[in-house]
Amino acid sequence: MSNIIQLLERMGQDAALQTEDSILQTIDESQISSEQKELLKSRKGDELAESLKTSKDIICFLIPAKDEDDESENSEESDEKSAVNQ
Repeated sequence: MSNIIQLLERMGQDAALQTEDSILQTIDESQISSEQKELLKSRKGDELAESLKTSKDIICFLIPAKDEDDESENSEESDEKSAVNQ
């Protein structure tokens, strides 16, 4: 599977692979199976993912970290309110 991943990575990074002919030549010269070559040439990404037994769904999310400055300000404000209320 690493050959197909390396090929896809190269196709995404190499600016010289902008024309259809250069892409087809690169696919033909690659060390991947003939089935994978045909799927790439026909632009059948879903079928290629299935042949590689990979998930095509990618889920990404970010959870922002708590800001330490905000926490210290909040604790200082509560300390000040407690002192005023006493």
